[in-house]
Amino acid sequence: MFKVIILILFLILIYLLLLKEKRIVRIMLILYFTLLSVLFLTGISKITGEYHLYQGPVPHEGFRALGDWVGTFSYFFIIPVFVVVAYVTFKFAKGIIQNNRVRIVVYLLWLMFLLAVSFISFFIFTLIFYGFAP
Repeated sequence: MFKVIILILFLILIYLLLLKEKRIVRIMLILYFTLLSVLFLTGISKITGEYHLYQGPVPHEGFRALGDWVGTFSYFFIIPVFVVVAYVTFKFAKGIIQNNRVRIVVYLLWLMFLLAVSFISFFIFTLIFYGFAP
């Protein structure tokens, strides 16, 4: 249930981030993340049921299958979020900062910050959806 709540909060945050974008862009991205979330949670449910991950003993293949599933989907979630956040914030900065040189410096600093946050997000995503399993 915790995973479902996290994904619903994620979808709400994406929607709020895209409020000022065109309606078709907002709908397409929300649809992408919604379908991705449903597929992701369905796969987790199937893997946990097939390998009895919530009941012991668990074969090593079960942890590997779940780890591979979560690892693959972390890219499908985090990279598009990185692109969307970069696009929205760069567009916002373009409206505020008029000087091109200052804007380029701000873009580069913000891009480095977003890359660091994205890198950390992979670990957080794995911790939430995979856990501390071997």
